[in-house]
Amino acid sequence: MAASYARALLDVIRPSLPSASDPRPEVNQQQRIAGILPEPCYYMPLMKNRRFTGRRSVLQALEEMAFGQDQVNRIALVGLGGVGKTQIALQFAHEVKEKHPHYSIFWVPTLSNEGAERAYVEISKRLRVQKTDDSDDVKELVCQHLASGEAGKWLLIVDNADDPDLILGTEQKRGLEEYLPLSDNGVVLITTRTRQIAVDLAQSDVLDVQEMDREEAIHLFTTSLIQKPQLGNEELVLELLTKLTFLPLAIAQASAYLNKNKAPIRAYLKLLEGAESEVSKVLGREFGDNTRYKGTQNAIGTTWIVSFDQIQKLDPLAVDLLSFISYIEPKAIPQSILPVSAPAEFESAIGTLCSYSFLARREEADTFDMHSLVHTATRDWLRKGERGRQSFQDAISHLAARFPVEGDFNYTLRSEYVPHAMRLLSRNDQERGDDTYTLLEKLGWSFARDRRFKESSECAEEVFKWRRSFLPETDLLRLRAETTLGIAYADRRQFEDASEILSHVVKTQSGILAEDEPLRLIAEYALASVYMNVKRVEDAIEIFEHIVDVEKHLDEEDDSRLSSKKGLADAYLANGQREEAIDILQHIIKVRKRTQDNNFDCLACHYSLGTALLGSGQTENAIEIFERLQVTGMETLEESDQLRLANEHSLGSAFLQLGRIKDAVPIFEHVVEMERRILPENDSSLLKYEQELAHAYLVDGRTLDAINILEHVVGFNRRTLPENDQWRLASERDLAAAYQKVGRTREAIEILERAVSAKSGILAYNYPYRQEFRRLLLDCHDKLKETGN
Repeated sequence: MAASYARALLDVIRPSLPSASDPRPEVNQQQRIAGILPEPCYYMPLMKNRRFTGRRSVLQALEEMAFGQDQVNRIALVGLGGVGKTQIALQFAHEVKEKHPHYSIFWVPTLSNEGAERAYVEISKRLRVQKTDDSDDVKELVCQHLASGEAGKWLLIVDNADDPDLILGTEQKRGLEEYLPLSDNGVVLITTRTRQIAVDLAQSDVLDVQEMDREEAIHLFTTSLIQKPQLGNEELVLELLTKLTFLPLAIAQASAYLNKNKAPIRAYLKLLEGAESEVSKVLGREFGDNTRYKGTQNAIGTTWIVSFDQIQKLDPLAVDLLSFISYIEPKAIPQSILPVSAPAEFESAIGTLCSYSFLARREEADTFDMHSLVHTATRDWLRKGERGRQSFQDAISHLAARFPVEGDFNYTLRSEYVPHAMRLLSRNDQERGDDTYTLLEKLGWSFARDRRFKESSECAEEVFKWRRSFLPETDLLRLRAETTLGIAYADRRQFEDASEILSHVVKTQSGILAEDEPLRLIAEYALASVYMNVKRVEDAIEIFEHIVDVEKHLDEEDDSRLSSKKGLADAYLANGQREEAIDILQHIIKVRKRTQDNNFDCLACHYSLGTALLGSGQTENAIEIFERLQVTGMETLEESDQLRLANEHSLGSAFLQLGRIKDAVPIFEHVVEMERRILPENDSSLLKYEQELAHAYLVDGRTLDAINILEHVVGFNRRTLPENDQWRLASERDLAAAYQKVGRTREAIEILERAVSAKSGILAYNYPYRQEFRRLLLDCHDKLKETGN
């Protein structure tokens, strides 16, 4: 009997013991019968999550690290609060229980020191580890037992290891880290929100847990929602999940709300898109979940409060950064926009926020993103902690000082700052002060530089309204705001408003500023440009010549001096002084080429030169310039940009002069189509473009199309332009010619006779038009005699 038992025992022992990953339960059972392995025991206070879905890649990685060829003793799951770390660990624990039944499994929640102590007491009971003395530390006893090998194979899960003092310890108290066993017989799995703890405990054996992918999120929502018919609207479901950023806790919270209230998905979406205070209420609404700890904060809006409080205690500078970021755009945050401090302290603060997954550093290293729901929760935390107003004012003051203007070393970063300034300024619930309007002014300048004229004028109006309310008429800040508003109106082609404002500014400044004061010269330049657009060309020339004379002491390459010369050249061109204009423009282009300046001003200068050449009969040379601009510069501008459209139009005009009508018509059509989208129907530029398109149609034999446009143009011209205006005369001539072609001869004669009548004197000083109208009138009379029509 004893011999047969010994042989049976020898048969069990003789083979090498199976590896930890050996799935053969019959072998383990034999070993337990033989007394070699202890019975597995379990302490898992959370129920299995029956709705758990997805996360296969993370679970497979855990399986490989814990039971694969290169086993590790410690693994850390790190990620944002609410991303599902606890649920992944819980699912992994149950899979281990099924796949590796010889493993004991223990769970230690570390939300508090008391909770961790209770867990160790429960584990000691399962392991039958008892104190021998009242001074014994049960955590130490459990740790020693698991490390000894007597406990067999085990998995120890340390959940929510987020508090550095509790986990890593302080000078006064040992941390839980010292009670985590190290043994080849077991694996410690840690879940934490902070990378610092993850790396301290598991070194490089860290798995990042991200939000769910689209399919996982849809499946979780599908299994959680009671009202299944709502799932039929896939587009609406996806919109909601995207709004919730595919975050599992947010999805579970939304499902609970919809289930409890029998609410439609669209209603929950509307709540999320409402006022920020309402969004905070929705995201802060607690809900029951038996797969989470009792008494803990289940709502997505409150789950990060513990982390915020920890950061506030550990790293005040990180809280300052968190506060600032919560008021700007959460995505594409340039490092240079952030409040700065000593480099080492700054990097430490950034590291803290990244460690908690509140901030993610992009590959380019100097750009960051913040989770959008964290963004909202941070502001709610600041507001409840009575830091909201001061944090907002600090953010405004910082960005007002930091936002780059032309001439600053970081001006190239301007476009990266714009969305953040817009987000900050969009908060209408906060009191506005000087810094707010300084930032608004700088933002308006940036919009103008980017030729976003609608936005720039809106900024200028707000700033001027504010400064006018408390600053005297001669205050320089008020005058600067008034000048900016005048320029903004001119950019939007509101020339009457612009002229009124700028005339007042120039008059006021002439009495208080020296003639070479930059602010005065800017206003004068802007007024001269407006005069150009309202056909006060001689007045414009007078101002431009004065500015050029005042600036002659500046360096030849000075941008202001070159811009003033460009304005004078355009004025000369409008006045028929083409040779003078061409000389100036060629000089400017030569200088800008030397300085490798290829900005908007340089494009405009080339365009003006092309226009001058076209007007002087050098059509081929003009076409060469216009076509080169189309492919080497204008493509950088918006399709609706006025300079780009003007260049296209001039190219079409040049083609028309050469008889290339089939090339000209599509260009004119495109320009008119674009201008009709952005300009009012009575805008002078639009009317001229329409008139040229109609003329091209007339030449191309599309007479009815021409009439359709010309009747509209002539109607406006007669109401807004003097009788002897050349554009009005040209439109009436073309309409008369079109009427003649389609047999509406009497209507053509009526137009022509009114113009050539000696009594009217309309053509008295316009000999070319007088001859053309008379010739066309004779043709009409001849046709009327022949046909009677």
